[in-house]
Amino acid sequence: MSEEEITINYLVYETLDDALVKADAEGARRGYAYHRVGSGTRYRTYPQETADAKFALDVDGYELTDDETAAIVTDVTFPEPEGE
Repeated sequence: MSEEEITINYLVYETLDDALVKADAEGARRGYAYHRVGSGTRYRTYPQETADAKFALDVDGYELTDDETAAIVTDVTFPEPEGE
C-alpha cells in the first residue's frame, strides 16, 4: 500500500501583517467567535515564517479570488527548528 501525498496550498506574503489580513478576513467570512463576540477563534490558519523571511499562509479551504488562486504555491521551505 502506498502512502498518499498530501499537498498543502499556500499564499506567500512579504509581511506577517499582510498574511494576517487574509487570515482575518477568512475567519470573519466563516463567522468565527472572535468576529462575532470579540473573543475565541479568530483564524482558520496562522501564517508561518519561511526560510527566506516571508510568511506562508495555508489557504486550503479558504475562499480565494482568481488572482489569489493563480498565486498559490505548494512548495515552501521553512527554517529548521532551533537546536537541530
